[in-house]
Amino acid sequence: MADRREPSLTVEEPFSPLAPGATPEPTPGKGPRADRRWQFALVSNASSALVVTTFALLVCGLAWNYTTHRYLTGFADAIVPLEGSPQEKTEALLKWFRHVPERINGPAAESAILRDRDPVKIVQNARLLKICGSATNAFINVGDVAGLRTRRLLLLGPSGGAMHVVAEVQWGEQWVVVDPQQGRVFRDHIGRPLTKEELRDREVFRDAISGMPGYSPTYTFERTAHLHLERLPLLGALLHRALDRAWPEWEEAADWGYFPENPSLWLVLVSLPLLLLGILIRLIAEKHPATKHSMTQNPTLATQNSSVTAWD
Repeated sequence: MADRREPSLTVEEPFSPLAPGATPEPTPGKGPRADRRWQFALVSNASSALVVTTFALLVCGLAWNYTTHRYLTGFADAIVPLEGSPQEKTEALLKWFRHVPERINGPAAESAILRDRDPVKIVQNARLLKICGSATNAFINVGDVAGLRTRRLLLLGPSGGAMHVVAEVQWGEQWVVVDPQQGRVFRDHIGRPLTKEELRDREVFRDAISGMPGYSPTYTFERTAHLHLERLPLLGALLHRALDRAWPEWEEAADWGYFPENPSLWLVLVSLPLLLLGILIRLIAEKHPATKHSMTQNPTLATQNSSVTAWD
């Protein structure tokens, strides 16, 4: 009886197209190069979202600023003489503040916008016009569209906090101090308008407030500021001292209080730098080689893989 032998099974090693000693290429979608591509793709998408969001905020800010300016222009035209001198415009505006008509009143209306610095809402609320900060905000914004050069002036206490807020108006070569809350110009006993430098004299100050019933004698002009940097957390006081040492006239060099009194510009100031930053990041990400190559398989590696499949 002939021997029946089981056929021998030979296990062949799979075909490898790589030469002996060659380093295999990384699997597509894996490895540090793929990780870099994924990271740059994420940065590119995030920058695109930042550009779209900040552009929308910029458009909203510009629209808000336009509508605010248009409303205040019509409001100023109704109470300020169009062709009047700075003195006449100032007096007309302060007269309106002294005899402001009753508009929005009641606790609900006041509590809803008590902390709002929108000048449109302030001029519509009689009670807010009796608060020094909001009254000065309205005076500055309405005066600005009426052609007056104005700026905010903070009267600081011994601790550095703001006790009272008034405004300065440029009349010729001097900046005259007015109190929008009282609706009056600071004047001496002969009716001459006064500057903050003159009001630092105690005798002149007492003479001026003698004609302003209700003005507190504690609101002196010994310490004043246009911008209250101390309100900035941590770095405010340090920044103020550094600016005073490096540039003693920095507060008079520009109207630093203009932007805090114009909330319609806040969106523009925040969104514009972020928009430019997003565009810059987007351009850098698009020019990087990691974002120019697709995440598809390398053609050479694809050919090798197909050869392996044919020999299996």
